[in-house]
Amino acid sequence: MKESFKISDITVVGNTTWGQALSYLIQKKNNKVTILCRNTSEASDRSNKIEKSQNLSENIHLSSDISKTLNQTDLLILTFPSQTTRKNLQILKPYFKSSHKLLIASKGIEKSTGKRISEMILEELPYCKKENIAVISGPNLANEIYNGKSTSSVIASENINFYNELKNIIESNNFKTYFSNDITGVELGGALKNIVTIGAGICDGLNLGNNLKGAFISIAFSEIVKIATKAGANPITISGLSGLGDTLASSYSPLSRNRKAGQLIGEKNSRNSLKTKIGNIIEGLDTIYGAKKLSNTISHNTEFIDLMIKVCDSKVDAIELIKFTIGEID
Repeated sequence: MKESFKISDITVVGNTTWGQALSYLIQKKNNKVTILCRNTSEASDRSNKIEKSQNLSENIHLSSDISKTLNQTDLLILTFPSQTTRKNLQILKPYFKSSHKLLIASKGIEKSTGKRISEMILEELPYCKKENIAVISGPNLANEIYNGKSTSSVIASENINFYNELKNIIESNNFKTYFSNDITGVELGGALKNIVTIGAGICDGLNLGNNLKGAFISIAFSEIVKIATKAGANPITISGLSGLGDTLASSYSPLSRNRKAGQLIGEKNSRNSLKTKIGNIIEGLDTIYGAKKLSNTISHNTEFIDLMIKVCDSKVDAIELIKFTIGEID
């Protein structure tokens, strides 16, 4: 007997590039999907943030009516920038129901507290049930997904039935999903990998070559594994799709904003100029500060993170990061 699924109405919270990519995946399977926008102006603009010469599919609905949208939806997929999580959760709170299910698709750690997004949800939405929270992470560049290139991702939840519902909604021949019950590991893998990716971009900006870049990625990745493991993650999770897989895809792709930010830093561009040059939010820059806060909380050595911050803030020459990680180079 075919298993039935309860989720029918789906809302993507955040009209972002990643939000549109996930909406595209969902609507391909004839699921009803709405993108919840910030205001009526954004909701009336059907611009495709990925393929800018096209409009969004007619199967993707846009709305700024929070009350109506949340009243009709079963699943909320969070795709807004990680540093606006609390603000957005507080906006959603008056309309949130205990029956709502949440899929965290944003990647980041709160800059001021070092907390993961699932931790913020449980603080800000007291009616939310832990078994109704899941997180998705993996080597998922939005542009490649939209253009039909194949990839895989991990969905973590304490509830295998919830995972199966999400698998039914999202998975396709080009987008495979795998289950994990390690929410901490999947969240931290997706967030902390941005630190390594920025460093990989710095190697590109310094024109050091792929051999040294590969060495840097390996050593820097071991640093984030230590942080994540000490924070409660399974190291096997961090070495999987949501950590290592995501790190490799982002560190070598010209589509990655974090890699591009690192490259610009390596080319001696100031941090303040990065958003203008890239034209979008760079999650990894704030994640470095969140990682420092998390490291302090778990009493982990912050020497590597401190140096990353100094390099990104142009207080130390970028080559010092490479010397610290790899050793003296000619």
